[in-house]
Amino acid sequence: MVRSSVSIRAPVEVVWPFFIDPELLVQWIGIDADLEPVEGGLFRFELKPGEFCSGSYLEVEPPSRVVFTWGWESGALPVPPGSSTVEVDLEARGDITVIHLAHHGLPGQMLAIHEEGWNRFLTRLAALSEGRSAGEDPASRPDPRVQEARGQPGGANGS
Repeated sequence: MVRSSVSIRAPVEVVWPFFIDPELLVQWIGIDADLEPVEGGLFRFELKPGEFCSGSYLEVEPPSRVVFTWGWESGALPVPPGSSTVEVDLEARGDITVIHLAHHGLPGQMLAIHEEGWNRFLTRLAALSEGRSAGEDPASRPDPRVQEARGQPGGANGS
């Protein structure tokens, strides 16, 4: 399991919409999104051109908890759509929001990639929620571990 937490100097009411509004989600992760933030609704975003992550919302409890399934449509990483689950709890501490994220069901070889990814993207979310620039999109840089994963059986190159 991957766990990641971040403290954000913004109230939970500011942070919450970044998980359910497609226009806000793509400011911190992805370039396009189709979100239906209700139980059973679609959770789908395009991380970078042609690479889609998809699943469905399992729980939506504004403004404190959201749970959705997760996986990669392209097969670029061995995590099929809906095969893993992301739990996000937003803890209000006055004008501070602490995000506790747990990503369950990932294959062992995908733990490090997803842990680093969540840490990078939650840092972007924190910056935006605090009114700062999110900086460079980490998905715009090639990740050698992702390239290696693509070379595994069932990867994008078909080997």
